[in-house]
Amino acid sequence: NLKKKKPPPAAANTTTSKTNAAASSSATEKQIESQSSQALKPPAKKAQPTLEEYHANYIPAPPVKIVKEHTDSKSLGKWFPKASVIKSKVSYGNDYLAKLAKEKKKLQNDNGNNSTTVIKEPKASLVLFYQYVNPTWSNAKVSSFLTYLTNIAQTHRANIGGRIRVSTEGINATVSAASTGENNDVDAEFEAAQTLRHFTKDLQNFDKEAFVDTDFKYIDGLTADRHFKEMKLLPVKELVFYGIREGDCATSNTASADGDGDVDESENGKKEVKGGVHLDAADYHEMLKRNDAVVIDVRNHYEAAIGRFDGQMAASKERSEGGGGGATYIDPKMRKSTDFTSWLAEEETKQKLEGKTVMMFCTGGIRCERASAYLNSQIGNKVKGVFQLKGGIERYLKEFPDGGFWRGKNFVFDKREAISAGDINGDGGVIRIGKKGGKKEEEEKLLEWGAECAKCKKPWDRYIGKRKCYTCGVPVLVCNDCMSQSSSTKKNKKGKGAAVAATDAAAEDMKRIRCPLCVSEGVTVPAEDVEWTDNGVRGRLRATSFSEGGDEGNDKKDTNDGAPKQNESKAAKSVLKWGGGHAKKKKDQRSWSRRPCQFGADCVRKDCFFYHPEREPKSRKAT
Repeated sequence: NLKKKKPPPAAANTTTSKTNAAASSSATEKQIESQSSQALKPPAKKAQPTLEEYHANYIPAPPVKIVKEHTDSKSLGKWFPKASVIKSKVSYGNDYLAKLAKEKKKLQNDNGNNSTTVIKEPKASLVLFYQYVNPTWSNAKVSSFLTYLTNIAQTHRANIGGRIRVSTEGINATVSAASTGENNDVDAEFEAAQTLRHFTKDLQNFDKEAFVDTDFKYIDGLTADRHFKEMKLLPVKELVFYGIREGDCATSNTASADGDGDVDESENGKKEVKGGVHLDAADYHEMLKRNDAVVIDVRNHYEAAIGRFDGQMAASKERSEGGGGGATYIDPKMRKSTDFTSWLAEEETKQKLEGKTVMMFCTGGIRCERASAYLNSQIGNKVKGVFQLKGGIERYLKEFPDGGFWRGKNFVFDKREAISAGDINGDGGVIRIGKKGGKKEEEEKLLEWGAECAKCKKPWDRYIGKRKCYTCGVPVLVCNDCMSQSSSTKKNKKGKGAAVAATDAAAEDMKRIRCPLCVSEGVTVPAEDVEWTDNGVRGRLRATSFSEGGDEGNDKKDTNDGAPKQNESKAAKSVLKWGGGHAKKKKDQRSWSRRPCQFGADCVRKDCFFYHPEREPKSRKAT
C-alpha cells in the first residue's frame, strides 16, 4: 500500500516536465522571434571584390604589330569616314528582361520565400574614361591601337560594346560589358565587372605610360539592358571638338595647387597652356561653399536644364538667413562645345569672372580639360585660379550618394539616359505607365530651370522619342502625353475634310517644336535651311531672307535695338548636327525603298534605292 502511495514524487515529476516544457516552448518562441527578426533585416550588402580578385584568370589580349593603316573599317557618315562597328555577342532586349521579371514574380507568388529555384538575371557594367597622351601618338600608333581594339571586341572579349573615340591626342570611351550566362557558377554581376577590368588591363598592356594614371570610372550591378549592342570605334581629329587652336589647349593637367604658372614656355619655344587644377569630389564640395567662387557648367544647355550645381547657393542662403552666398552657378547656355569660345569673349562674361575663383564641371571631366586651358590662356591673369572637378559629376555622385550640392539629374551619353543621386541605373528604357509625378517643390524647380515639356509646358525632365529642336537641332523635352498624342495623330490620319486638316496641323505643330534657347532668342529659321560649315560653328546662307545669330556670314545686319528687320528671320548661332548625316542617309534610303522607281523594269541601276516589285522574290510577292 505504501508503494502505491507515491503521488508526491509523481507530482514533482509532472511539475518538472511542465517546467521543462515551458522552458522548451520559451526557447522555441525565442528562436522563432530570432528567425523572424533576421528575416526582417535587410540582406547584408555584398563586399566589393578587390582588384586582385577581378584580375584572377586574366588572359592578355594578343598584341599587334605597328600598321600603317587600320583596314577593318566602314563609313558612318562624313564625320566618321573610317569607323569600325563590331556587334556584341550578347544582347538583352526589353522583351526578354520583362519576360524574366514576370517569371520571377510568378515563382515567388507560387512558392513564396521557400522556393529553392533561382532565376539568374543577367547584369551589365560600364566604364567611363578618357586619356590625353603626352607626347601625342603617331598616326601609325593610332591605326595599331584601333586594330588592337577591334581584335579584342571581335574575339577576345566579345561581350563588350560601347563607343570609343581615338585620335593622336588619346582616347575618350564609354564601354559596357554584359554577363554571358555560360558559366552558372560565376555570379552575373561579377562576370560583367571582371570583363571590364580585364579590358582596361589590356589598354595598360598596349601603352603602360599612357594609361598608368587613367581615372577609370566603373559602374557595376546595372540591369542588362544598359549594355551596348555593338562596339563603335571612331577615329577623330579631336576627342572633344572646340574649334580651338592646339597651342591654346593643354593635353594634361600640370597646374600647381595654388593656380600659379598658367602659361609657360616649353623647351622648343612653344606656348604651353595648363589646364585647371583637378580637385577630388570632397575638396570640390568644400570649394563650392566659397562666396568668391563661380562654378561654370561646361555642358550644353539641354543637359543643364535637368540638373546642375546650385544646391550650395540655397544651402548658404539658409545658413545666412537670406544673405545668400556660396559659389554662383553660371550656365553659358551652349548648344555645343564650340559655343564656349564666343561666350568667353563676351564682355559680360569677363566681368562675371574677373577676380573670382573659377570652378568648372562636366559629365566625366574631359570637356573641362580643354575649356579650362582655353580660359587660362585668355583671362588666366584676371582670375584667382581655375579648378575643375576630377571625374566629373559621375565621381561626385559616387562620393555623395545623397547628392551633396547637386540637384536634379545628370544627363549621360549611354543607355542610362540620366542618373540622379542614389540611382546609378538611370532613367533609360521604357516609361512606366502609372508612375506618380514628383513633389510640388521638385516640379517648381524643374519649371525654374526650364525643364518642361516644350509642347504643353508641364514639368518634365526626360528626353524621349529623339525629338530635336526645329531651329537648332538640340534634344527637346517632350512629355509622354504629348508623344502619345503625336503617335495617335499618325494613326488617325484617315478621314475627310476638317478632321484631316486638324490632324495635319497638329503634326506640323509637333514638328516645329523649338528648344527654350531658340524661343528666348527669337530664332525661327529651320536648321535644315542653313548650310553650316566648320562643324556648325559658322553658317553660310542658302538664302538672304534671314539674319544669323552670329556676325560671320551675314548678308543683312540687325537694327540697333537687336531686333531683326521686318522681312528677316533669325537663325541660331550654332546648329547641332547628328552623326555627320549617316542616320539621315539611312532614313532616306528606307523612304526611297517604299517609292516605286519611275523607270520601272527599264531601270538599269542594280543598286537603285527605289522600289522595284519585279525584282522581289516570288515568295515575298505572295506574302
